[in-house]
Amino acid sequence: MKDAKANPNNYATASAAVSNAIKTLGYPDSWLQPALELVARESSFNSNAKNPKSSAAGLFQFLDSTRKNYGGSSVNWSDPNQQALQGLKYVKDRYGDPVKALQFWDKNKWY
Repeated sequence: MKDAKANPNNYATASAAVSNAIKTLGYPDSWLQPALELVARESSFNSNAKNPKSSAAGLFQFLDSTRKNYGGSSVNWSDPNQQALQGLKYVKDRYGDPVKALQFWDKNKWY
């Protein structure tokens, strides 16, 4: 992955967070690569990424409205591990799995 080579520290942190979240949530191991692709597209593996044109932030680029529905202020949104847990829950709730989220992203350039 080009982004991983450009930001090896961000990649290591993000991939560990996503991998751990998949295990914690009991989701299939097959989710790892498509989930990481989604994170690469959304934030380039940067848990501190912010969109200057919206409230989107973090690995999965949650909007304020989405954060409210996934733990709100009870979640430490600066923690990549908590971002990954909530991000994967959102992907499962909205799309069923990260492959379907990527298919939607391919058509719309967002998910």
